[in-house]
Amino acid sequence: MSKPSRSARYFYIYFKDWLANGSTLEAAFGGRPHAAAFQKYYNGWNLEQGLGGYSTDLNPAAGYSGEAEVAYNAVLNRYQMIIGEGVLIAYSESPDGMNWSIPSVIYDFQNDPDQPSVYVAPVGMGDDPRILGAPFYIYYTRYPTTGAGWTGATVKRFTIACQ
Repeated sequence: MSKPSRSARYFYIYFKDWLANGSTLEAAFGGRPHAAAFQKYYNGWNLEQGLGGYSTDLNPAAGYSGEAEVAYNAVLNRYQMIIGEGVLIAYSESPDGMNWSIPSVIYDFQNDPDQPSVYVAPVGMGDDPRILGAPFYIYYTRYPTTGAGWTGATVKRFTIACQ
């Protein structure tokens, strides 16, 4: 399949394509499915069935690939991916949502006393928090490894300035 025409419209959802045994999607795709069929990116603009089909890593040379959150930046006219990989937060960008730069580390918590696990969310400062701008926030959770559990977790943020 060749690259779709400009009139084609897609809704991108970024996720890790991994299931331990396939049973985690039974509720959505079992005998009485609760979700619509979908397609996955595979080897260029070839598409595969969402459940059970092949997929291709969008950034196979990336050194970081933890929990990824993607948002569009209206000032830079590109997509930005914020990656929470255990004890660090990394950044990658793309002009089209499909071709990504090698991630760069934004912050590394490895020297912190409790080396927390983090979850990330980019948040815009404008009228629509889903659209990023020149400055935007990265909210993150700090889930400490000190044994305090979720009661010891906190939500913090960075302010990122784009130029």
